[in-house]
Amino acid sequence: MATGLIVSGQSTSAIRSAGAVDFAKAAKSENTQRSYRSTWSMFVNEFCTDLGYKPLPATPDVVVEFITWSSDRSVSTVETRLAAVSFAHRLAGFPDPTDNEEVRLVLKGMRRKKGRPPVRKEPLAGNDLEKVITALPYNTMSGIRDRAIILVGFAGAFRRSEIAELHLGDVRFKSDEMVITLARSKTDQEGLGAVKHIPIVGGPLCPVAALKMWLHESGIIEGPLFRRVDRWEKVGKYALDDGSIARIVKKAVQAVGLDPRKFSGHSLRAGFVTAAADADVPEYAIREQTGHRSNVLQAYVRDQGRGAKRAVKAALLG
Repeated sequence: MATGLIVSGQSTSAIRSAGAVDFAKAAKSENTQRSYRSTWSMFVNEFCTDLGYKPLPATPDVVVEFITWSSDRSVSTVETRLAAVSFAHRLAGFPDPTDNEEVRLVLKGMRRKKGRPPVRKEPLAGNDLEKVITALPYNTMSGIRDRAIILVGFAGAFRRSEIAELHLGDVRFKSDEMVITLARSKTDQEGLGAVKHIPIVGGPLCPVAALKMWLHESGIIEGPLFRRVDRWEKVGKYALDDGSIARIVKKAVQAVGLDPRKFSGHSLRAGFVTAAADADVPEYAIREQTGHRSNVLQAYVRDQGRGAKRAVKAALLG
């Protein structure tokens, strides 16, 4: 497989030096690279080829047509597609056809006509978290595993992909905490590593105790931390994928009468932020665990209406 994007039979690595292309690609995460490759293939093979347009370099008029062609999709999907087209052109050393006033106007009109606020999943925290953990069985491997996944995911403010990628070697148990080191995360694209400190809190909601129980019962001594458990309660060798983490959360909330459509793997990370904010934990301390930038974290907090609730209480109660 060629290292560059393939454009009309020519790799961008033939247009610019292979080293420069590799460094430019490395600036994007693996997930972003996969998304861009898929989108670029669609742009070339499904859009440009079918309609007779030249994909590289494409003109702003072609990009406008591409927006119209993609208009049955959400605004965010169209924006992602344009980002892929933009990246391919810049990677190949051509002017960015998406950086054009007409393109911006058409996209602005689409946002105005079709735009909707992003649908955020419900945070799993407080009484709901306690209900979910209490309902999970202690006498099945899947129940023990799912309890560890949910509590570790919550306390570490992990993304579901980060939970799925954890290995036993990433975890260190200390006298009063466990330390989990991520080799790479979404907010650590340079690969410097992110460290999560999770203290021993005791009681049924202790993530350290939950993980230790899972390791003891599963017999895992190396490799992936969270693995598939089959119908006979046998622990497999391979890691769960991030989709499995989401399904585990949905199944757990459904078992206690909550609507699984409102929850996802992201509900654990959002739940941590919500619970910490409600407990008046300083923003800098929350960011230390989540890795959020300040403006992104504020979006989480505002979504829970903390400021609005405080204002109403102050207005009514003085």
